[in-house]
Amino acid sequence: MNALILFSHGSLLCGAGEALETHAGRLRQSGEWDRVEVGYMNYSEPTFAEAVASCREAGALQITVAPFFLIPGYFVSQTLPERLAEVKIAFPDIEFTVAEALGYDTGLADALIDSALSPLGPGEWRDDLTAAARGCRARPNCPLYATPNCPRVPAPDTPIRPFVE
Repeated sequence: MNALILFSHGSLLCGAGEALETHAGRLRQSGEWDRVEVGYMNYSEPTFAEAVASCREAGALQITVAPFFLIPGYFVSQTLPERLAEVKIAFPDIEFTVAEALGYDTGLADALIDSALSPLGPGEWRDDLTAAARGCRARPNCPLYATPNCPRVPAPDTPIRPFVE
C-alpha cells in the first residue's frame, strides 16, 4: 500500500491548514495513492509523526512525502530529513521517498497568473481568513484566541460576533 503525506510548516492560527486539507482531499480523489495525509512540522495537527503512524496503521509500506513549500529552504533541506530520521526509527519497515518543493512547477506559475489576472478588491481580502476560521476550535495557543479578532472565542467583555460561513 502506498501513501502520500503533504508536509507543511503549520501555523498558530487556527484554521490556517484549510487550504492544505482541500488539496489533500483532491489528491485523495485522484486515486493515485491508497492514502493521503497532511503532516505538520509545528503548531498544527496532525504532526508529521502522527501522519506517518496513521498511514502505517492503514497498511502503508511506501510513503511519498511532498513538501508543501515553495523552495527547498531550511525546512525542506534540514527539518524534513530530521523528521524522517525520527520516524524511520519508529517505522523501519516503511520506505520513504521525498518529492521536490513546489517552486519550480509550471502549474504553480499558471496558478499565479490566474490569481494576478483576477485580483480581489479590499473588501474581499479577508475572505481567506473567514474561510480559515471554519477550521477554528478553541485553542489557547492561537495568537487570536479570545481576542476581538478571534472568530470562535470572543475576548472577555466583547460581544459575540456571529460566525459567518
